[in-house]
Amino acid sequence: MKKFSFLVLFLTFCTGQAFSQVLEVESFSTKITELPQALLLDVRTAGEFGGGHLPKARNIDFRSEAFGQEVDKLDKSKPVLIYCLSGGRSAQAAELMRSKGFQVTELKGGYLKWTTKMMPLEGVPAVQHDAAWSLTDFEKLAKENDAVVVDFYAKWCAPCLKMMPMVDKLAGEYKGKVTVIKVEADGNQAILQAHGIDEIPSFLVFRQGKLIQKTSGFREEPKLKELFDQSIGTIQ
Repeated sequence: MKKFSFLVLFLTFCTGQAFSQVLEVESFSTKITELPQALLLDVRTAGEFGGGHLPKARNIDFRSEAFGQEVDKLDKSKPVLIYCLSGGRSAQAAELMRSKGFQVTELKGGYLKWTTKMMPLEGVPAVQHDAAWSLTDFEKLAKENDAVVVDFYAKWCAPCLKMMPMVDKLAGEYKGKVTVIKVEADGNQAILQAHGIDEIPSFLVFRQGKLIQKTSGFREEPKLKELFDQSIGTIQ
């Protein structure tokens, strides 16, 4: 009986190991080549996917209400290679899919890490990107000013584009009080990774060099104003 129990535990451990792979970019790329029958799954938003993705990837937004239903339609006999922007959402999605019986391999560091390695992409729109920041310059500016709001955006991101006029308006209203730093996701992977930004749009709020708020997703103007007020200490 003890031997049988040990065998069950051993097999469970081995199976879990096989189903819980998290691979670096190079190994993940090799896996794509080795498993042409696999489903390459991008679990970012449709907007993020529209800004570029791994070749032949399929998009199912992990944060959509229909994610579970869409997953249930997939073939469990096929291995799944999964990624998101930096690895957070794909890890959660992978855990859910494994609980449903899928064999899932994750891309460590996600789309950001993939692009830093200059790996192949598909569906990247032809847009003029803003000048990239150096991580050193960004950190210096964020820490040397008393009140800072950082806006992480992308030109393919509809919520980002909708908020831009509101951010600019508030930047004018708080001129001299709050420093606004705009960071385009494309070309600034080092900054996104350093601050754990795994979704666009996102905002960071610094007060006297200390990070006090991190938030993601679309915000109406009153909610955006709260970030500016937090940076100067009007609200906690």
